[in-house]
Amino acid sequence: MVGRLSFSFLFMLATAFIVAACGRQVTPNPPGLGSGGAPPGYMAVFYSVESPFNFSNYQYIVVLNTSGNGVTPSTQTVQTNWAGYYYAMVARGNGFSSSAEAVQFRRSTVNPHTPPAWLVLGTTPTTFSYNPNANGAGTEFSILAQRRVFASPGPSPTASPSNLWTFNAFVSQANGSGQWFFYDSLGSGGPNNPQFVSPTLCMTEPFDNTYYANVYVPPDPTAQITTLEIANNPVTPTPCP
Repeated sequence: MVGRLSFSFLFMLATAFIVAACGRQVTPNPPGLGSGGAPPGYMAVFYSVESPFNFSNYQYIVVLNTSGNGVTPSTQTVQTNWAGYYYAMVARGNGFSSSAEAVQFRRSTVNPHTPPAWLVLGTTPTTFSYNPNANGAGTEFSILAQRRVFASPGPSPTASPSNLWTFNAFVSQANGSGQWFFYDSLGSGGPNNPQFVSPTLCMTEPFDNTYYANVYVPPDPTAQITTLEIANNPVTPTPCP
């Protein structure tokens, strides 16, 4: 599987560069750019599916657990009380166009067992940019985001943001009641068990990792995740404890 990244960033990067999803760099990153072609302080995400995206029926989501508690976000939201759901990158649209947004999940202080509220974060093209057709085949989108977009405190309002993140990718359809209907995930059970178990991402270290979805094959190939690549380029790399 080959993915292509061609971000036209603020200061207008003149060079297009190609990234391969299996083992990655085919050409060097342009000067000043790091893992996945991300500038310092940014992360890059590449989300690939089996057949061209169907934004009329689905939304394509990467959920991030930035709390440091090690929980993997899963499709078993009711059973786990939305454990691990802190932030997300969401691509959605219709049959003609799509867009992406950064989301924070806000839990109710009155009844923490209700589904969290979906708060769309204010971003700019400087802090969050979206390429709906990163590989030219309509089966991969990419998002370039400043890490600080997802860097508010963890479980305690006064806690410092964690540098240890976990994640999962989903294909879902949402309705007005707040319930999600999942069609696929990175786990071998797809929308069901067994669930994907996320590795821990050290967000103060540079990395460029590709994760392959397991064996589940949904009926619709436009809802079948194939790979998720996450790359990170911290401003000042330091090892995690």
